Formats: sequence, structure tokens, C-alpha cells
Amino acid sequence: MSYINKIIVTFLFFCLGSLTVLSAKANQKIFDLQSGMILYMISGGGQLTEDINLTIQGKGKLRFKDWGVVTLIEEDYEEIISGVLQNIETIQRCKKMEDKQQFDVDFKTKKIFERKMPKGNLQAYITKDLVKTGQEKIAGHTCDIWEGVGVRKCIYKGIPLLVEHYLLGTYYRKIASSATFDIDTKAANCSIPNFPVQKFGLFKTHSKTNSKKLPHEFSKILISVGKEMKKQLSVEKIEEDNFTPEEKRVWLNKIGQNVFEKEKIFLPQFLLSMKKARVCLAQADNWIKANECVENVVQLKAQFTRDRQNNIEQWKGEEKEKVLNDFDEHISLIESRMKCIRGSKTLSDLSTCMRN
Repeated sequence: MSYINKIIVTFLFFCLGSLTVLSAKANQKIFDLQSGMILYMISGGGQLTEDINLTIQGKGKLRFKDWGVVTLIEEDYEEIISGVLQNIETIQRCKKMEDKQQFDVDFKTKKIFERKMPKGNLQAYITKDLVKTGQEKIAGHTCDIWEGVGVRKCIYKGIPLLVEHYLLGTYYRKIASSATFDIDTKAANCSIPNFPVQKFGLFKTHSKTNSKKLPHEFSKILISVGKEMKKQLSVEKIEEDNFTPEEKRVWLNKIGQNVFEKEKIFLPQFLLSMKKARVCLAQADNWIKANECVENVVQLKAQFTRDRQNNIEQWKGEEKEKVLNDFDEHISLIESRMKCIRGSKTLSDLSTCMRN
């Protein structure tokens, strides 16, 4: 073979190899659009017990390039409990998918957990067990409505513009407020924080060792409880919401299980913190020391309420007596309910304790 022929053969081999790589990339398409950015409004909530309400509010973002092979999902929202119990849980999520790997950012531990993405058609997974029922226009785009028991989604070219989960009067909704496609991929670089990466292998575990503890995020709780309902009840019963008050209470307690567990830990801690602060306040001789006494109480309250204005500006006369009396009343009130709180088994039980 001549030198020129060798060059031609080498060139053809290189071109065919490049086409094979490009073809492989094309076969990896997740979405039917090359790039885009979708902004979402997140909302939800409902009545968990007669005296406890849940409100969800926040926003989300989906950015992708390379037909969705590289995708970044971000969510930032609050789950607010109000009524006889108060709690504010801030949810901050950041998840990146790239080259069949998934990276989940944990902002509390400042770590990134890397794992392999599950095999299979991701577009089919999005609508698994759902039935196409029509179309709707969201953020200027006509998407296909897919529905199932307690689930409703609107999909545009493989991209979710609407995701709803609902059970027993409670719901979670993420709906696109704007959707822009074929954008500059530099603007959609899909970057994540520069935290240390910890790899997780996917492996099967025996069913008896699997934890039955519910996830913390409300949207995932609705999915989990919904799956449990479908195993135990008929589709007709669930869809028609044909429950007795007692049956409904049982399932709502499952939906509110995480709230119950957090509050049952928090309330004894808060009582102990207030008692320590009260002893300290009795010995404080100026407003600076008084503020030091209540510092831990203020920090605990800030985790569960928006009440952060707790600075003591004067520590004498009527102002001092008012603070001490407030502490005495709150300590006495919580202490009188503590036996009931410790004995409570469900959110409904806890709600009754705090109401009486």
C-alpha cells in the first residue's frame, strides 16, 4: 500500500470513528431538545390534622445541554407548619446528571454524593404507570398530560413542565413559569458547588434490611405513602377519596410522620433550654448577660419559626418582670403537656396534646 493510500485509509478510519461517537451521543438523548432552561414555581400543602396546616412555597430550575445528557436540577423552598405546632423546614436541592453519573449535593455536610444512574429509558420512567389524558399549555408550550393515582404530569419533548402529587387534600406542585430552549450552552454550564465527592455504588439489599423511614421532603413522602396506599387499597377507593374519618386520619398521620418525629424531639429540648435560661436570667444583673442567657432559646426558636426578634433591650423594673413571667408561663404550659407529648404515637396525638 502506497503512502498516500495509507493516509486515506487512516483518514477514513478516523472519520468513521468520529461518526460512531456522534451516533452514540445521539442515542443517549434524554430530551428532544438540545439545550434549555426552565424556571419553576413550587407550592403545596394541606391540613394534616384539625389544628396543623402545611404550606409549601419556593422555586426551582432545570438547566440542560447535549440533549439532556448533562442536566442540573435546583430547588429551594420552605415547608411551613402552622397551628398548634410551628416548624419551618428549608429544602435546598442540587442534582446533576452527566455521562450516566448522578451527583447529589448535600449542603448540610458540604459533600457531593456520586452514584451511577439507573439503566433504562429515562423518558419512559418519567411517565411510568401513567396514562396520557390530553394536552395543556404551560409557560407558552403545549405539553402532554399524563395522569395516575395521585399523580399528574405535563411533558413537553421529554421535559416536565408540571409535576403534581396529591393525597387526601394535601398536595405538592412544581409548575414551569418560563421555559427557554436552544440557549447558549455556556449559559447553561450546569455547574455544582466545589464540595468533596464521595462515591456510592449501587447494590441490592435484602428487603428486611431496607429502612421504612419516610424521606424528609414532602413531595417524596406523598409518593411513598401513595405507593403504600396502592398496595393496600383499591384504585377506586383512593381516587374517590372514599375514607372514613378514622381511615383518613391514619393515612394523614403517615403523611405527617416526619413532622411528628421532629416536633417530639424538639419540644423536650425547647423545654430544657427554657428552664436553663430561666435559672440564668434570675442571676443576670444587666441586659447583656440577660441576652446571653436566652441565646440558646432564640437559636432553637429560629429553627422552627420566623420569630428572631428576641433581643432584651432593658433589664430592670417592669421589663425584667415581664420577661421572667413570660418564661414562667411558657415553661409551665409545656411542662403540663409533657407527659402527653412523650406518650404520643402520631401527629394527631401530638396535636391533641398541644391543643388541650
